[in-house]
Amino acid sequence: MITHTKRAAPAVAATLLLFAPHAGAQDDTCTAPAAWFPHDQTPPPDDNADFNLNCAFHQWSWQAFLALTKDAGDGKLAFETLIPSANVISGTTSAEAPDLMPRVGKSDSDQAMGEINQAGSLGLLVDQGGRAVYYSQYVDHTFFDFVITEHGFNDPEKLLAASDTLNYPVGALTLKAAWMVVPEGGDASDFHTTEGDIRLLAEDGTGRVVVDPDATATETLALVGLHVVGVVKGHPEAIWATFEHVRNAPDIPSDAAADTPVSLEDFTFYSANTNAAACNQNNAGHLTLASADDQTLSPVTQVCRQFATGGGSDANAANIAALNESVHAQLESGSVWQNYTLVGAVWFSKEDALQPAMLMDDSILTGSVELSNSTIETFTQKTVNENNCFACHNTQAQYPTDAPDRALPAKNLNISHVLVNTYLSNLAAEQ
Repeated sequence: MITHTKRAAPAVAATLLLFAPHAGAQDDTCTAPAAWFPHDQTPPPDDNADFNLNCAFHQWSWQAFLALTKDAGDGKLAFETLIPSANVISGTTSAEAPDLMPRVGKSDSDQAMGEINQAGSLGLLVDQGGRAVYYSQYVDHTFFDFVITEHGFNDPEKLLAASDTLNYPVGALTLKAAWMVVPEGGDASDFHTTEGDIRLLAEDGTGRVVVDPDATATETLALVGLHVVGVVKGHPEAIWATFEHVRNAPDIPSDAAADTPVSLEDFTFYSANTNAAACNQNNAGHLTLASADDQTLSPVTQVCRQFATGGGSDANAANIAALNESVHAQLESGSVWQNYTLVGAVWFSKEDALQPAMLMDDSILTGSVELSNSTIETFTQKTVNENNCFACHNTQAQYPTDAPDRALPAKNLNISHVLVNTYLSNLAAEQ
């Protein structure tokens, strides 16, 4: 939790070497290899390794997270120096930090536009101090070079003409980070923090909370969640992994009654003794800006984690728990990264199985098959048709509201909302 007084997170150097995940490791001994440490020397995972066991996918996830959270200089982590996803829309490679936007809860629509329409009638995640949670998204150069340099897919016509079975290349990486505003005088010593420009909120003429396009502020931001999505050999659908701060929210017990408290403790996004029924309530339709000057919103969101390790088998949960413990034990004592944990990862049980318009259900998914991040998918954790990454990220056709005659056909490339949003945004700009 963020309290008061502040110290800086330890700095580490950026070294980029290759190390293959132990794909052959036994699932009952899922640990982090010593070669990953110290953290300032963690090499990125080998995306071309053989991924044969459940443990190997989780090892890839943790190794990628460690490599991406090394200090890259100038107070930035490695992932913060990647290309902002908005640059895919424009086709520029500038790594200038984007203005961060509050994220609305995902809509019931299949359209990915809900992820870039950052303010509107849907709910915002609001922390216990009344501030909105902010988000940034990034792609690596492999993703950008494939989409823009090689294919020019920010041109809607070129994407329409692309083969339906074309896949992203091995090594393509996309990230989404969730950030909490640190209150003045707050102690964020257990978090990685950064300075960032955020978009301020206002109310429109109807009282609806919206983003003010002309107002920004520089704030200290604490990292509370991170999606790491990477294409590896045999898995063009990508490994979808997510990490959270350990004090974000309590886990809901599987036998919890709706009218009983989930925890007797306070968490960053949960007030002690809040009943399970009050958790993860979407505030769409009754969110108000309590103070424009302080940027505080009402009501705050009580967050609980629906599935502790994203569901899946007992063996999957055991691997995640063992690997988390192993990583934390080998990190430097007092490292801020000991406070971050792998919630889970999900991928396909069959190699090279991605197809346009395919059904993504338990017949093909494995790992953490009910995976959500409590700070990114807060309001969809318990919605059966939306409670894993592939429920929203799929290869179905996309139908622009403003241009129904320009539907994006079902394609393997549609698995990434970065590209789908690029298509929809640039198509709208043509109208």
